[in-house]
Amino acid sequence: MPHPFRSLNFLALLLAGALALSLGLNGFLLYNRAPAAADYEDLQETEADLRLTQRLLARCQADHQQQDSLLALRPALPRALPTATAVAQ
Repeated sequence: MPHPFRSLNFLALLLAGALALSLGLNGFLLYNRAPAAADYEDLQETEADLRLTQRLLARCQADHQQQDSLLALRPALPRALPTATAVAQ
């Protein structure tokens, strides 16, 4: 019969290994992230493009809502309009 402490030691060792691996990976990712922040100009340009796109999208949506509300106020057209060939006969 295996000792309960033996399986507990294995689980503790496995947990410690996972923790060490996690800390090592997080440290590595944080260390490598710093040079990416040096490209601040591109980030500002991208953010400006995003803001411009958001403003244009909001304006486009407002125009469409106004157009839809104007179409709702317009009286309904008759179902069938006479064509030139039907009038000539």
